Amino acid sequence: MIEYSSLLAGAALLVAWCFLVRNRKLDHIPTVGFSNPLLSFISSINYIIGCGKIAEEGYRRYPNSMFKISTFDGWLVVVNGTQQIDDIRRSNDEQMHGMTTVAEYLQLDYTLGKQLLSNPYHIDVIRMAVTRNIGARFQEIHDEVSRAYSDAIKLTGNDWTAIPAYELQVGIINRVSARYFFGQPLCNDPNFLNICDRATLEIFKGRLLRIFPVILRPLGARIFTNIHSLRTNMEEYLRPIINERLKQDQFHGTEWSGRPNDLVSWLMDGAQASGTAITAEDMSTRVLFTIFGAIHTSTAVYSKFDMDLYIAPLTGSTITAALYELSLNSEDVKEIREEVERVVESDGWSKASLAKMYKLDSYLRESQRLHFMNRFAMSRVTLKDFVFSDGTVLPKNTTTTVNIYSRHNDDNLYPDAGVFDGFRFVRDPSSGITRPMLATPTLEYHAFGHGRSACPGRFFAVTELKTMVAHIVTNYDIKLEKDHEYPQKVFLEQQSFPNMQAKIMFRKRSS
Repeated sequence: MIEYSSLLAGAALLVAWCFLVRNRKLDHIPTVGFSNPLLSFISSINYIIGCGKIAEEGYRRYPNSMFKISTFDGWLVVVNGTQQIDDIRRSNDEQMHGMTTVAEYLQLDYTLGKQLLSNPYHIDVIRMAVTRNIGARFQEIHDEVSRAYSDAIKLTGNDWTAIPAYELQVGIINRVSARYFFGQPLCNDPNFLNICDRATLEIFKGRLLRIFPVILRPLGARIFTNIHSLRTNMEEYLRPIINERLKQDQFHGTEWSGRPNDLVSWLMDGAQASGTAITAEDMSTRVLFTIFGAIHTSTAVYSKFDMDLYIAPLTGSTITAALYELSLNSEDVKEIREEVERVVESDGWSKASLAKMYKLDSYLRESQRLHFMNRFAMSRVTLKDFVFSDGTVLPKNTTTTVNIYSRHNDDNLYPDAGVFDGFRFVRDPSSGITRPMLATPTLEYHAFGHGRSACPGRFFAVTELKTMVAHIVTNYDIKLEKDHEYPQKVFLEQQSFPNMQAKIMFRKRSS
């Protein structure tokens, strides 16, 4: 029987070998931490426990430039300069690719399969169909927000009820997303909702597969994740739905009366347009990953990268952060409440009316700026040697990212950047002030990514966020249960976790 000491020694040798043979083509990029192949192992540990300090040091030492840091996945090139960010924004999918970064980090080839990267037609489905139908389906979104909060927040008279803010958002976002993607009755099925909820954790477990040699990763996916079983469960739900729709499509064409306007139909249309066979297995795979993108930031699992390919990349953390701020600032609640009621009285509840809630929009944008989910964003893998406008060359297969943490805290870009100002971005068309709104990326604001790989589902994310917060401020009074300061965050690698224990107290809104 092999002793544990032998296994540990073998593992140590393997790690040492990986660090010795890591890419030396990046020696021209300055390093924060150790550059030596062996000592960089120490820097990789520091990255896990002190990424924020590394990001700050790199931003201070190499402003308007870039640096690299050592991680257990290899070198990560971090961009600080606005011009270089614009270079990334302008790059095309043949030069830099975001989905490749996500697939590699989550080891999707071994969990959900290679087709997600080889034929990612679901991205176009999210960019087009998911966004295009928000207006037509908005009343269902609003209805589910109202139902979900009513079910989750049980109030008695004028008493306060304390609820973990983070946990509350998990359930709400899961329900609202399921209602929009699948409609009724699926969104009311607790077993189906459980599959959607579990998809996040099981897909993220693919991150663990990096400890295996490549040849053993298919086995590791079976051992460490339950994603294959979960996909089978999803197939059981989707197969009869898909078969019936295929039957109707063949008989009536794809425009038949009563054809459900939901994610299943959108994906079927996307598959047909891309020349992909419509099967329950393929549909289930893409449904699970779309759900993961919609809900993953609302659970206890976070992606290393900004996931600027998928719906609601920051939904859970953004709304939790905004609620914590609102719980500490009753005057902010009053201002947003007055705005929401004024707009709704004039225009009712609709996607168009949400667009006129400028203070609410600003509050959420500021929440994303200061209470970031990730310290880095706009992550890409170079598919060929890439030359920046300053002449810096990143060789093929380099992972690069943007120092969103330091840029969003730069006083030169945002006056008093360390102070939360919920109305920093308020647009006022009557006075000609046209500041960018929540869904609009800029070269200074990258929470939704930027360029061709900017989150195609951000418009659904924004609709969901604004509807949820607008509902809360118009129906409840809120405050923090215990603290009178913003609940302390938790950091790991470049991820930022909102406090998961802090409770917000709710009561029926005072007249």
